[in-house]
Amino acid sequence: MKVTLNYSENLHFKASAREFKNIEVDEPESFHGNNLGPSPIEYFLIGIGACIGNTLVYCLNKKEIDVKDLEIIVDGELKHLQPHMHLRLVNIKIEFNFKKGLKISAENLKYCKSSLERYCPLFEPLLDGIPIKINFSNFK
Repeated sequence: MKVTLNYSENLHFKASAREFKNIEVDEPESFHGNNLGPSPIEYFLIGIGACIGNTLVYCLNKKEIDVKDLEIIVDGELKHLQPHMHLRLVNIKIEFNFKKGLKISAENLKYCKSSLERYCPLFEPLLDGIPIKINFSNFK
């Protein structure tokens, strides 16, 4: 699975994923960006929320529970950490809000909650850490 990002200007990039082109990625003006799209951290939080949300909805549907009007709120906490005061994502809170209520037994809810950890492909790597390899090419 690959995505491509092309630098535009300032801190603004245009990304592509599969057939989706020109996805705006930027920082807010307060972070020296142009505010033309969500920031990388916001996309990261969107990805986590969507992954966990997809897993939950899939599990509930398998239990023949019809999900309607689900809102997922993903709240990422950023802090400047010592010793160099680098900005880091230090905490993520996820809230599932079933706006019209959801009829589900405690047993099914417990089962589906545990499935989030097992089946969302982002969950375990986030907890364990993901190796990242960086290469540079075409330098003169």
